Amino acid sequence: MSNTPGRESDPSEETLRLLFVGDVFGRPGRKALARGIGRLGGAAFLDAIVVNGENLAGGKGLNTKTATECFQMGVTAMTTGNHLFDQKDVMVLLQKDKRVLRPLNYSDECPGTGASVYVLPGGQTLGVINLIGRVFMAPSDCPFHAADRVLSFWDRSDIRPDITVVDFHGEASGEKRAMGFHLDGRVHLVYGTHTHVQTNDLEILPGGTLYLTDIGLTGPRWSVIGVSPEAALSKYRTHVPAPFEVASGELLFCALLVVLKKSGEGCWVVDESRLIREGDKADEA
Repeated sequence: MSNTPGRESDPSEETLRLLFVGDVFGRPGRKALARGIGRLGGAAFLDAIVVNGENLAGGKGLNTKTATECFQMGVTAMTTGNHLFDQKDVMVLLQKDKRVLRPLNYSDECPGTGASVYVLPGGQTLGVINLIGRVFMAPSDCPFHAADRVLSFWDRSDIRPDITVVDFHGEASGEKRAMGFHLDGRVHLVYGTHTHVQTNDLEILPGGTLYLTDIGLTGPRWSVIGVSPEAALSKYRTHVPAPFEVASGELLFCALLVVLKKSGEGCWVVDESRLIREGDKADEA
């Protein structure tokens, strides 16, 4: 991985540092992402970086160019959501690059995959599951049953990863919360994306799963979930559709840093977690 020139500790050590980044919005988001990875990766090695990239390209979808830019920063896997197909060449990414995931509970005929297992630098395996909600969202298959099926498949195939995380891309906090309890004790982390607003409910659920309703936006700080305030206000006040415009100016980096350690039974458990919300001057990014 390229998130830091060197590693402070040997990759075989029984500690993993994983970084999860919320919706990365347009060019400002990519700049904020690079700067955030640089700060955190410079302090200590990041064993994996998972970002939600459905807004990478001008706030609408992702393409080969913007995804490649993120992978060159050291990104391990990229989850997506309802804006997945806003850019035409995403089909190539889904068919050729297993680092790009689409919601697992989309139709079986949808190209790409919604869950994959990645080998980390120290040889550990990380399973990433990408789900999308159904409340206030476009129709999709049941995310609860989809999660059950892939976890069962991994168990039957004897390929259950050492660490399993879930990005639940959804509008309703209640639906996300329900998914947290549904998977409590079965995965290491359930976190939400899509609302672009970071929530303050990071906690360990009763069964041991780390949970967060939404990581928040990585992109232009002074915006309406990424869009310029002027364009958003015009639409809300007049009902007249306004041209889509990515906001500019100061940047915002929202992420979740999770440290896992081996337990006495040899299982990976969450040892530390830190919610990050950092601003940057645009000319410093």
